Parts: sequence; structure tokens; C-alpha cells
Amino acid sequence: MSHPPVLVVRPAPSRPLGAFYRNLGLTMLATHLTAAGMEPVLADLTFDSYPVALECGARAAAFSLYIDDFAEGARLAGTAREAGLLSAVGGPHATLLGQDVVTAADAFAVAGVGDCLPEAMPVIAGLAAGRAPAGPVVVTSGDGRATMDALTPDYSVWPDDGRYFPVFPVEFSRGCRQHCPFCTDPVLRGGVAVDPVERTLGTLRTLAADHDPLWVRFVDSSLSSLGPDLDRLLDAMTAAGLPVQWSAYAYPHDIGAGLAARMARAGCRALFLGIESLAPGVRVGKHHAKDPGEIARAVDTLHQHGIFVHGNFIIGLPGETPDTVRQTLDGISRIGFDSVGGGPFYLTPGSTFERRPGKFGIRILDPAWRVRQHISFYDPAHEYFATATLTQPQMKTLAAEFRSQVETARLACWNLSDYALLCWLSAGGTTTALTALWQQPDDQMTPAQQQVTSILKEKTGAVVPGDAASFVTAARKLASGSTHQAGER
Repeated sequence: MSHPPVLVVRPAPSRPLGAFYRNLGLTMLATHLTAAGMEPVLADLTFDSYPVALECGARAAAFSLYIDDFAEGARLAGTAREAGLLSAVGGPHATLLGQDVVTAADAFAVAGVGDCLPEAMPVIAGLAAGRAPAGPVVVTSGDGRATMDALTPDYSVWPDDGRYFPVFPVEFSRGCRQHCPFCTDPVLRGGVAVDPVERTLGTLRTLAADHDPLWVRFVDSSLSSLGPDLDRLLDAMTAAGLPVQWSAYAYPHDIGAGLAARMARAGCRALFLGIESLAPGVRVGKHHAKDPGEIARAVDTLHQHGIFVHGNFIIGLPGETPDTVRQTLDGISRIGFDSVGGGPFYLTPGSTFERRPGKFGIRILDPAWRVRQHISFYDPAHEYFATATLTQPQMKTLAAEFRSQVETARLACWNLSDYALLCWLSAGGTTTALTALWQQPDDQMTPAQQQVTSILKEKTGAVVPGDAASFVTAARKLASGSTHQAGER
């Protein structure tokens, strides 16, 4: 008996570098579809034709969406409906909206809220068989507590044709022990769940059988905060001798000499540190907010072990002013990040700020903003909230000035993310060569350098080539030509 096909749709990402990434949400969606007796058919719309994909014989389409691609996903679901397909949606933005997801977008017949892939499979199987529900169905998972997936990710849904960089997302834990008031992790799932070490190690072994070295981006909300569980994973990775090179999200207050050394031995090449602000009075909600020196010590410790450090900032949190931004810039100048990135503050559904706006001096200007945020997110003219000190236009202006100061004063590479670095390293490049290229003026670059860096830098308007493999090949050629440079960490 043939397995009914289900179209797994990825809209073209808003950031061009994302086009070359094997998204874990879609990977697990495809993994569960296969386990439930359905055939996932990937339509990656950066490269694939949607009209052609809609003719594959599927009766159902499935999406896993973030806020930045939710509006486009809803549009594509409408197109699928016109072609006779029924659509299901899950992912972070659907979970944040909860029951409101069916109000935000009426093109989806089924919405999954939370870690509910096992519960959603019978419902999607009904769609795949052509059975339309009487009305929108919202599928939820248990009590909303964090749980790890029982299935091992099957990355085979992503064609191995040179289209993607060989960087794989792996998840060791779900949830976060931090309680940052701007963050939506507590809404996505409650508590923290950790995968058995042997199961994560099994995923790494399977990938390493085909890739040497293996490049991995741990997608945990904060890998560094897992304590003894992380120690066991790092020790197991080191003992197994796998050729794994990886990056992850981390917090400065977790980093000591012992953990940094253990991470380096296990193959850590880069960490993404969520800093947000270095100014007192800005509502960050993190341990290091009271001690910027703790961040400097963590960065120095990581550098001693050859680990690249990206610091990320949010401009416009409650309490932010032009003076606090200057304080943050002054702190950055003394710390020595390899890379700095960030952008304006956006209020998000379910966060502590959204649940208790009055306590933090936040005014809601658009009562229906939750169900329209996916439309207004990139609309510079739309204001849906303000803090006691800043409007949204002021936040965006300060964020642009913040970036300009980082770049003009060469405080660090601007937004050389851990993922961009892994892509470059996986192509045969070196850290020193990439940081040098990053700082090079555009008018001093060759056309090939301009093409590769515009996408690695996630520049607005950067065009992804229709032939994806040609870009990855161009990056490899450029990266391999840089390996003669010395001074690598």
C-alpha cells in the first residue's frame, strides 16, 4: 500500500542565510510523518516551484513557522487551499498564539500548539486522506510541560545535492532555566526537559558516519545552563572521539574555566551569548545585568580555549534611553567580543512583559496586535506598543545608531553569527580569514566575495541564487582560497 504524500512547505526565509539551513522543526515534522506512515515531500520555496509542488498528488500541506515567515506561510496555505489541499501549521508562532492562531490565519485547517507532533499525526493523516474537518482544529500537547521527542531526527528530507551547508541542527534539551521577561520560552513550553545522553550521542554518531568533520549547531535555548546533564554529554562526546565541531547558545554566568575547557575538548568552536544590555536600569532579567565584569571574564575565558564569542543585544527594552545605549557601547569596547549583533525590542505574545505590561511601563497601542503581529512585524509604520522611555520608531533609530557605532569604531564584526561562522568553516575556511573579510569594505571586494559575504551577513535585499549548489560551491571556493592565512585560533 502506498504511503499518502504530505507536502512539507518551507517559505523562502526572510534572512537569506537561512535558505542553506536544515530547519529542525521541519526535520522533525517530516520524521513524524514518515513514522506515521505518510510520505513527506519537501517544497523548499527558495529553490523549488510551488505550483509544481502542489501537483505532487498530496492532499495535505504542512508548515512549521516562526513569526518572520508566518504571514508568507498563511498566504501559501491559501494558495494550497485553492489547489484543493488542506493545510496544517505548527511551530513557535502558532504556539505563542495558542487558540488565537485560527483567528490570525484562516487558511489552516489544523493548528498544532506546543510539542504536539505525536498528537497531530492522526489529524494530519485525515487531511492526507482528503477528510476536511468541520471547522479549524487546534491540537495541543498534554499539560504544556517540556518533553523531548521520542523519535531520532531523520535529516533525509533535505536533499543531499550540495544545496545546503553541511551544518546540522541538534537538540539536547527543551525549555530554559532563565526567566527573561522579554522571552517566550516559558510560553512555548514549561520547565526543562533533557534528552538521554546516549540518544543525542546516537544522533551525532549517525551524522558523523557520513560527515567528517561534522558541523552541528545545538539549538537548545541555553545549552550552558544544563549543569551535570551538559557535563555528561560533553564527556561522552569527548570519549567517543567523534569529529564534531559545534556552536550553541549560552549565558556568561555559566562559563567558568572548567566548563570552557570541557566544551573546547568536545569540539566547541563558537558560542552565542544573549547579553541584551550592559547598562543598569534596563530590564534585562539576567544574572549578569548587575555585573558586566562577569561577561568580560566569561569572554576572556572562552577566548583562552579558542572559542569564538558572539554577543547579542536588544535595543529598547524597558528602561532604555540614548544614554543606556551609550553605556552598552562603552562596555562592548572594553569586553572584546569577536562579533556583536542585535536589533530593536519587539513585544511578543505570552512574555512576562506582555502579561504584565503596566508593571514595566509598557503601553499597548494596538489591542489586536497579537493576531496581527506577523503582518506588522516588518512594517516600519506600524506601532503597537511603547515603553515609558521610547516609542518603537525611537527604538529602531537607536538600534540603527548602535549598529553604526559598532561598525564605525570596529568594536567587533557586526552580526557574524555562530551559524554563519560554522557555514564558512564547514566550507573549508578559517575564522581569521572570515573576520578579515567581514571587515573589508565592499568596494575592495571581488564579485565572489561580495556575493558570499552579502548572504553570510544576512544583508537586506541579498539575493539567493536560484541554483543553491552554485552558492555553496562559490563559498567553498572562496573559503578554500583563504586557508593560507595564519594566526588561527
